[in-house]
Amino acid sequence: MKGLKSIFLKNFIIYSLVVMLSFTALGGAFIYQISRYAAEERDSALNFAARRASSITTTYMQTAPNMIGSSFSLQTYNDMYRASIVNLAENLGGILFVCDSQGKLLFFATGEGCYTHEDVTQVSQDAVKAIQEDGRFSEMGSFSGLLTSPHYTLGIPASGEDGQMLGMVFASLSADSSLKLFINISSTFILMIFIVFLVVLVVTYVMVDSTVRPLKNIAAAARNFAHGDFSCRVAVPKRRDELYALTISFNHMADAIENMETQRRDLIANVSHDLRTPMTTIGGFIDGILDGTIKPEKQEYYLKIISEEIRRLSRLANSMVEVSRLESGERALNKTTFDISEMVRRIVLGFEKQLTDKEIDLTLDIPDKLEISADHDAIFQVVYNLTDNAVKFTDQAGKIIIYLSAKGGKMQMNIVNTGPGIGPEAIDHIFERFYKGDRSRGSKVTSSGLGLYIVKTLVGRHGGDIYAKSGDGQTEFCFTIPTSL
Repeated sequence: MKGLKSIFLKNFIIYSLVVMLSFTALGGAFIYQISRYAAEERDSALNFAARRASSITTTYMQTAPNMIGSSFSLQTYNDMYRASIVNLAENLGGILFVCDSQGKLLFFATGEGCYTHEDVTQVSQDAVKAIQEDGRFSEMGSFSGLLTSPHYTLGIPASGEDGQMLGMVFASLSADSSLKLFINISSTFILMIFIVFLVVLVVTYVMVDSTVRPLKNIAAAARNFAHGDFSCRVAVPKRRDELYALTISFNHMADAIENMETQRRDLIANVSHDLRTPMTTIGGFIDGILDGTIKPEKQEYYLKIISEEIRRLSRLANSMVEVSRLESGERALNKTTFDISEMVRRIVLGFEKQLTDKEIDLTLDIPDKLEISADHDAIFQVVYNLTDNAVKFTDQAGKIIIYLSAKGGKMQMNIVNTGPGIGPEAIDHIFERFYKGDRSRGSKVTSSGLGLYIVKTLVGRHGGDIYAKSGDGQTEFCFTIPTSL
């Protein structure tokens, strides 16, 4: 559970950080662009106001001396000049400073009028020097103490046509407006980030939880498996994604594990039963012979029964060894070419006594000769087991029909026998290990439950197929294999 929690927290933190970092990067880029745009607009406004004021000041300084003695009042001309500067300051939304060529402050103008400064009458020498040498001055500060708060200031000369500097003009805009813009944008963005973060937390939690929940369910089911409870299954997610496929695969695995556990229990029960019954019989008869309960004249009869039970135990042991070899892949196919028709005839001849005792009518519908390339011993075991199965379950005076043919590169063999048949509930399981649905076909018949499993495995290893069907008083087994490996 601790591991699952770490997966949940890890994914939750990663998803949240990715979203937050993405929004932060986008927001930073947005704020940068807005700030850059605002700075460009500010610089453009300062530059326009400064150049316009420089042009008006140059004209004024060049023409004002000529107004002395003229009919046009110098005071009126002076008022007109200052009104123009005030109008520029109002349009700028800032302050315009007008100085002489040495940096002496003549006046400053705002949108409300023109004024002189009571304390400062000279701008800084750095500003004067910058304009004299570079033709431009800019700073963000108090501008030589003329301003009480930080301002962006741009200064340029007011020069005549001959290049002679007549004065200086400085345009200033409060930095508070840019700062307020930045703060407003940042606060709005931070609020959006906070809201988005809450939404992301909820959505991410739901998404990660929906992803991790099936893993938790799988882990819980696995713990139940470890404690021997194989009935647990994991609810299949609605989304058809990797988790859906994982859950389906896990449930299939759970079905296989439960089936294997059932087979294991059946194996123990069947092997115990198959061993206990003949061993009890053998032990009882031997004790009877030893203690004299069984008379000498009867001992041969019971020794034959003991011998048969011993052979039965041997067949069970051999079958279990055969299954182990087949499942481990130890038994390799040894390809040879042989006549399967002759093999069938010899196998049937070996059952002559049982066929005679049960008065079974046997029909062979096989070609005179049919050669195939396969593992001789494996195919012999397949045919023998199916024939033995048919003889066991054919009723008294019943019939057995064996068909053999080859077509399309495949050999097909059908063995049909009359008798009790196989129930529909058992027909799908008769090829499983230790399955004994045969009991419904004859309570007196003994079987290890491995014969048909071995048959199916051997046929499958030859690249063939086998099926069984039962009904209307007869049962048919059919298998096909390629005529050559």
